[in-house]
Amino acid sequence: MKKSLIAVLFLAAVFLLLETSSWAQCAMCRTALESSVEGRALAGGFRKGIVLLLAAPYAIFGTISYLVFRAYRKKTQA
Repeated sequence: MKKSLIAVLFLAAVFLLLETSSWAQCAMCRTALESSVEGRALAGGFRKGIVLLLAAPYAIFGTISYLVFRAYRKKTQA
């Protein structure tokens, strides 16, 4: 159990480190946001919002996958 948890955490860290493209959104959107003083302040929130929207489906899928795995494991042990 401990090895699988370490493997999952390692894979999560790798995926987070490799996903650097999420900080560089569409060039047109970025230019429009950073062209004004107020836009520069909004650009940081815009980037964080996109990362949040990208993370939600992975969290939902991971939760459902874990529940299915746990149910399968209980069934095989019984």
